[in-house]
Amino acid sequence: MIRDIISNEEVKEFFRNELKLKKDSGTYLFYGSDMSLLMEFALHFAKGLCCETLEGDFCGECNICKRIDKMLYSDLEILDNPDGLKVDEIRELAYKSSSSSYEGNRKIFIIKDISKMKKEASNALLKLIEEPNKGSFFILLNTNLNILPTIKSRSILVKVKKRTAEELEVDNYTYTFFRGNSEDIEKYKLLDIDLESGYSYQEIGKAIKGYEETKELEYKINIYKALRDFINNREYLKLHEKIFFAEEIVRATSDRNIYREIVSYIVDIMGYLNGLEERLTMKSMLRFPINMKIFFINLFLEL
Repeated sequence: MIRDIISNEEVKEFFRNELKLKKDSGTYLFYGSDMSLLMEFALHFAKGLCCETLEGDFCGECNICKRIDKMLYSDLEILDNPDGLKVDEIRELAYKSSSSSYEGNRKIFIIKDISKMKKEASNALLKLIEEPNKGSFFILLNTNLNILPTIKSRSILVKVKKRTAEELEVDNYTYTFFRGNSEDIEKYKLLDIDLESGYSYQEIGKAIKGYEETKELEYKINIYKALRDFINNREYLKLHEKIFFAEEIVRATSDRNIYREIVSYIVDIMGYLNGLEERLTMKSMLRFPINMKIFFINLFLEL
């Protein structure tokens, strides 16, 4: 039920009020820095729209609620392209939106990371949400509001704040280590890993390869530890050692999502230092086809 959701009382109240309106279509933009939490709240709202037991709420126990939780509900579609949805994917989405519901209920379309879409795809999405088909609900997810203004103006904005360390029942070090990412923290709580044990920056390539192959949290933790080790020792490292660190990252992977994760982590843990705005600008450069080896060398030399 809505009352059982942890954190974000304002969003919970919005859910209650919005579900009371019994709309036959709608477009919502959930935004906040924790994408996993945005997804969690999107699924909660989807359950509220489709629950077969409760009206204006969700039970969490009916067949529909359980299938939405497992993302197996026929009238729920989640669109997630790490490189940004393409215009053909939006056209396919428009076709599905105009088609009949599989289960005679509302159709829910959750679209992740809409800021990654190129202009053509964004314009196609805009046309779709301007006049949504009856029974279609679009829940757009993004970590910020840097999106096409016309998409923003045609969406109901819902800000989802990160859960606090207290709400996640962890200490401040753990919370900061994971940057408040609720999904990672919940997974970590099931593991027996010491976050304060050492991991050399020289081993970052090994950690990246392990994470790319398995997506296991243990390797992600080691990436974070390697970044922290480099930052803590950066003043004592020689030029060739900093260049080696950049080369190790680029040798280990060509996945720009991993590059973004590395840059985001560095920006977050060094946010208290001067020059943050410049590093944020460097982060935005990852959207363009730049030479990543040169990018990381420049970044690490400036830290």
